[in-house]
Amino acid sequence: MQERRKSGLPSGRRTAYFGLLAELTEAFTRSHDFLATLLDALQRIVDEMDVEAGCLFQLEGEFEDPAARLVCRASVGPVDMQGAELPARSGISGRTLTQDAVQIVNAPRSDPDFVAPRTVGIEFDVRSVLAAPVVFHGRRFGVVELFNRRGDEPFGRRDASILAALASVAALVILNAELTEDLVEQARLKRELELAAAVQRKLLPTELPVTAPIHGFSRAARDVSGDFYDVLPLRDGRFAFALADVSGKGMDAALIMVQVATLFRSFAKRVHGPGRLLARIEAELCESLTMGMFVTMVVGIYDPRAHEVRIANAGHLPPLLREAGGGFTSFESQDPPLGVRGRLEHNRYREKAFSIAGSSLYLYTDGATEARHADGSQLGIDGLQSLIAHNATLPAARRLDAIATALDGDIAELRDDLTLLVIEDVPGRAAVPRKRPRGTLLVEQVLPAQARQLRIVRKLILAAANEAGAPLSWAQDFALAVDEACQNIIRHGYRGRSDGLIELRVRRARDGLCAELVDFAPRVNEDRCKGRPAGEMGPGGLGTQFMRALTDRVHWGKPPAGAGNRLLLSKRLPRGDNDAKST
Repeated sequence: MQERRKSGLPSGRRTAYFGLLAELTEAFTRSHDFLATLLDALQRIVDEMDVEAGCLFQLEGEFEDPAARLVCRASVGPVDMQGAELPARSGISGRTLTQDAVQIVNAPRSDPDFVAPRTVGIEFDVRSVLAAPVVFHGRRFGVVELFNRRGDEPFGRRDASILAALASVAALVILNAELTEDLVEQARLKRELELAAAVQRKLLPTELPVTAPIHGFSRAARDVSGDFYDVLPLRDGRFAFALADVSGKGMDAALIMVQVATLFRSFAKRVHGPGRLLARIEAELCESLTMGMFVTMVVGIYDPRAHEVRIANAGHLPPLLREAGGGFTSFESQDPPLGVRGRLEHNRYREKAFSIAGSSLYLYTDGATEARHADGSQLGIDGLQSLIAHNATLPAARRLDAIATALDGDIAELRDDLTLLVIEDVPGRAAVPRKRPRGTLLVEQVLPAQARQLRIVRKLILAAANEAGAPLSWAQDFALAVDEACQNIIRHGYRGRSDGLIELRVRRARDGLCAELVDFAPRVNEDRCKGRPAGEMGPGGLGTQFMRALTDRVHWGKPPAGAGNRLLLSKRLPRGDNDAKST
């Protein structure tokens, strides 16, 4: 009898509480919605323990942080306390967490830590409080509180034991819920990474025939990669190729890599020259790169008939040319990565052209040079060259596999994404003779549309004429005609804009030379550019007539995709002229 008076619990009620504890424990452990289950549990506890109200305060932030708060997440009773907030260390709730002990407060108004509900905007008369910490292995999750035993009976030790047991179960369920949520999130991220990796694999080029001159290899160090390579056969028998490495790791780098791959495929077949192609890619990419991100990239054109490669390098590792005799030549980048300088759409990265006859050109990412030996030392470029030389007798595709195997376990450990590309000049085809045949490109140059560039234009025309064996006076006339055409583009096409470009190409035609000028200014009215009779012209209207007088033909051609205008000037070489050759 004395025990019942102390706790206020008849023996039947004690048995009911133990049954309730078992039922709620099972409900908590089976629940996938902790708050919904807790709300139901609070209602049952309120009913069984014959109290007026109950709530759960959840800890937000670290308990030691002065800014941490206790926020009511579940509430049962005549007043909805959900959303109410208290500083984590204030009130009876804060004391419960601080001491990690159940608090029985049957006279709250005389308790120095009591915070009246009206101070947080709640009108509720609190006459008694039972609070238990929701804690698991020292980690604080919050506080469960019961208010006002009906009939104003005081809370006792057995009440405290029951609520403490329920709070312990609640803590375990909260922890399990968090772990489950983490597992779900990890599974979601894993699925996203798998999808991203599948997209990346589809962006890599299909395997080329064994006899193809270009082969590539790519392996991600993790699920997704920031590396990329591509090979695009062009209609004229040449190949466009690219290799890139995005700064950073993970999904951000992978998404940028996908964009780089898409941009390369979009522009490679219609943007002339690797330098201009890089500038075009950067102009589009700058809108997507976040602060501190950049892309190193090499793009190029391989011409198997001429045994030549032309590359542009945006801050990437130097390509390695292994010559037929076994020596190596490297080509250092002279320009920064994409995203560092910013928006070069009307400009151009510098290009390097060289012969690849009988040689092999290797492009690679830093996964190849930063692989580490067992002693922790990096492989470096010298080590990569040794691997290339050691496997030189293997066919190109097998050679890349052998190098990758050595980098990832045989002699070193791979620390980063690895991508390799080899361009191996196909033997058995005669190299282009030094004397260029008819139709051969003699000059290919992109120039800013600026008056000071005209001197360079005239020199390029004179050099092409000299190579074609033209007399000096003939060459000077042709140079003046091309000069006049460039002046018209600068003055009337771009209207003096300094960011315009002129693409100049000079070819050996069947019986002379043909100069091609491509600009990116607005399309001109060709009828207005045909020229008028001399008697109808005023000052400054002689440009077209002047060009026609110095050449045999001036006509407009279809501009390439993305360009504005294409002007062609042709001039036949004289026969039997004894004039001196141009210099």
